[in-house]
Amino acid sequence: MDCSIKNGTFTLFGKGYLNRNTGKAVPSTKPVQSVDIAWTGRYITSDCAKAQTLELRRMMVTATEQELRDYKLLKFDAVAGAGVFSYGNAKGLVERSPFIVLDIDDLSSTEEARQVQQTLIADKEVETALCFVSPKGLGVKWWAMVPEWCKAMDFATQYAVLSRYIGFNYGVLADASCSNVNRLCFLPWDNDCFINEKFI
Repeated sequence: MDCSIKNGTFTLFGKGYLNRNTGKAVPSTKPVQSVDIAWTGRYITSDCAKAQTLELRRMMVTATEQELRDYKLLKFDAVAGAGVFSYGNAKGLVERSPFIVLDIDDLSSTEEARQVQQTLIADKEVETALCFVSPKGLGVKWWAMVPEWCKAMDFATQYAVLSRYIGFNYGVLADASCSNVNRLCFLPWDNDCFINEKFI
């Protein structure tokens, strides 16, 4: 399924929940609604997730990685930017969006994340639809428009190609574990989120 379609919508899955059998935090697999870049940008730059984002960053001083993961799952709304889904797995994909979300993690500081954000936004070969600093403040979520030269590729290959592209040009790599088409993207508060004006 290529992404030559012009439909710019994707699925909001909302917050995760505690599994009653295991007691573990898990992501939601039931779609809430279809949203777009404008809606997502408004959400991120509003105060909707401000308290959760600031609390998560406060927790980073003492919390374990599992505690931080569970907090994100339970407190942050999440979207599957690759398209519209009927269910939260790869088989649930109904229609691809023209976007691919690359997750760049493990940066040294929020200041470095801002530098990477600005670098990606300025790229002339791959257009940015949306770009913001991750919930922890040490990463970047880059919502790229899938370039013409890789539209015919499957999602995992597109992700790998664009990851190599930014690695070669800018020395940063996207998280390889995020190359599944149904990967969820948590929506934090970021008042400096970049929103491509063509989607406003």
